[in-house]
Amino acid sequence: MQWHGWITRRTTSEPTDEPDESWTTAPAGAIAVPAIVIGTPSPTIEPAPTADQFRAFPYRPDTVLDGWSTDWLTVRAGSTRGALHRHNGTPRQDDFAAHRLPDGRVIILVADGVSQAPQSHIGATTAVRYAAQWLHTHMPADTADTDWSALVKSTAWALSEQVQALFGLPAPDSAQAEQLLATTLVCAVIEPSQPGLARVHLLSVGDSGAWLLPADQQVPVAILGGKDPSSTLASSTVAGLPRVPANLDPTVLHIEPGDVLLIGTDGIGDPLGSGQGAVGNLLRSALTGPVPPSLLEFGRVVDFSRETFTDDRTLVAASPLAPGPGPAW
Repeated sequence: MQWHGWITRRTTSEPTDEPDESWTTAPAGAIAVPAIVIGTPSPTIEPAPTADQFRAFPYRPDTVLDGWSTDWLTVRAGSTRGALHRHNGTPRQDDFAAHRLPDGRVIILVADGVSQAPQSHIGATTAVRYAAQWLHTHMPADTADTDWSALVKSTAWALSEQVQALFGLPAPDSAQAEQLLATTLVCAVIEPSQPGLARVHLLSVGDSGAWLLPADQQVPVAILGGKDPSSTLASSTVAGLPRVPANLDPTVLHIEPGDVLLIGTDGIGDPLGSGQGAVGNLLRSALTGPVPPSLLEFGRVVDFSRETFTDDRTLVAASPLAPGPGPAW
């Protein structure tokens, strides 16, 4: 990324009739922000615009960043197009939503459009937006009573309705939705359980995953969902929405200040692996310090450069705040 601009400086002085030279303009030149390189870098790519076959609308930016803090939780989120998609004009197939509900609970949704589905970027956005709205409208006072099956089935139906609207079909069509809009989905509901602790309800459909960076950096990264990094088997087939899995029981865990919950797509999960390598070290360094990274710093971490890892990347990080005044992370 390059930034061309000028630095301006003003000195204070008494008013005079002389020409005002108190403004000094000095060209600053180009400010280069190099990518974070892990091992051998990927080639430097100037992003191409979205190709015609992927529909011009809805408009889809290359990169999205978000983040904020409540009085008990800090959130950072980023989604960026991978090097391969930047090169060939494929839109970013990932998407996310992170939202604080009126009652204070925080919901996080992450989706990764299946590469074989040509309009899966629309499927990913449909899934996260519909699931967020469903949770906002239907989640009971006790999160444990949430009808997760209804959430997933309703989101799958929303994909069938979306494919009908997109292609002028006579009725919602789940087979066409799977062929054209298939996507993974991870849902998390985070709530304060007692001072300094947060309870997480986590549900995953497909191979997007979640991980826990513990406050004690000597403890390994906990893998909460997604691909099994220890498996020697690899498959390009992902069973995502609108297919509804038989098991829809959420994982429930507690996190404390210093712990960082990560929810992301396999563009993060594949290079992260078991969390013991360079990507795990990068995330620990960036996310477990006393001060949260700025949004631009977080985006730079997500957009690291590493040869062969060229998929889209989406990552949402959430960490509880310690009770009382203190650092916001």
